[in-house]
Amino acid sequence: MTTPPFSIVSFSREHSKVGFCSGSEILDRYVAERAGQDIRRNLTKCFVAIDNEHKNVAGFYTLSAAQIPLMDLPEPLARKMPRYDAIPASRLGRLAIDKRYQKKGLGSALIVDALKKSSDASMAVYALLVDAKDEKAEEFYRHHGFIHCIGSPQTLFLPLGTPGKS
Repeated sequence: MTTPPFSIVSFSREHSKVGFCSGSEILDRYVAERAGQDIRRNLTKCFVAIDNEHKNVAGFYTLSAAQIPLMDLPEPLARKMPRYDAIPASRLGRLAIDKRYQKKGLGSALIVDALKKSSDASMAVYALLVDAKDEKAEEFYRHHGFIHCIGSPQTLFLPLGTPGKS
């Protein structure tokens, strides 16, 4: 039996982040310096993709509770919802892949993992919500089936149970 190239596990200070470089200084600094603090404060959960051969962090994402204002849903979806002010969601807060692993499908695998963890959550979650940091990120999320929230041009969501286009 062969070992998969990556394992996606909960973040730990023991994971080697040395040399992690996604091309975004903000995201690189976050995983190296702040992720542990946010986890201890229970502000987010962080999951890392570990390269099983080299044992280093190849990518990561954060997940936290969120909500989507009902008025931000496109009309066909909003019409199907109860008339609450907002609906429950999980927020994919940060996602980064080390440059050595980019363009190999790892980002897609992390989105699938985030969808699974959101679906398996012990609380109700309608969708996975994300704020795209730029046009390239927006294109990446739209490729996976995410839909724009009305009135928030860089906020997108994917209803759970919706297969991504990975």
